[in-house]
Amino acid sequence: MINEKDVMLQVQAGRLDKLAVLYESNKVKLFNYFRKKGNSRAQSEDLVQETFMKILAYRSSFNGSSTFSSWMYGIARNTAADLYRKNKGNVIHEDIDDHEVVSEHCATEQAVSSQQQNIFDESLASISAEHREIIILSRFQQLNYHEISSLLDCNLNTLKSKMRNAISKLHEKYNKLSGEVR
Repeated sequence: MINEKDVMLQVQAGRLDKLAVLYESNKVKLFNYFRKKGNSRAQSEDLVQETFMKILAYRSSFNGSSTFSSWMYGIARNTAADLYRKNKGNVIHEDIDDHEVVSEHCATEQAVSSQQQNIFDESLASISAEHREIIILSRFQQLNYHEISSLLDCNLNTLKSKMRNAISKLHEKYNKLSGEVR
């Protein structure tokens, strides 16, 4: 396993060829992040490319005090927000098909049937953008709470409260769509 922080520091020092290492190890994660946020396949591919162009352009701003992943997702989040503003909210959304989201070997996703996965995806898409992002960053991109609170610029206890609310809303939507009452 590569140490992404060290590789990024090499990129900063002028070893631009090392950016390919970071791209290869993160392109699937970023693609899935953008897809789970509701972007089309083409938009997600473009957003991955744009994110890495910005990583290259702003490489001097990486200070190594946080993980490369949290810094990268900050850029990815801003890149998606830029697209949204540019299109004034007219972003094309597609349903997420199981075959389009590239597997990250997430055990919970592999264990869920196709129908349950569709219900989950629909439930995730129906909660607020803030709640959806917190769940995506935590559960799918596997950032820790400290990284997420830094990325979202909120304190840790506020994030924990938002996470509880997000999971509660997701469960509520999932149960409603699946016909379960709890």
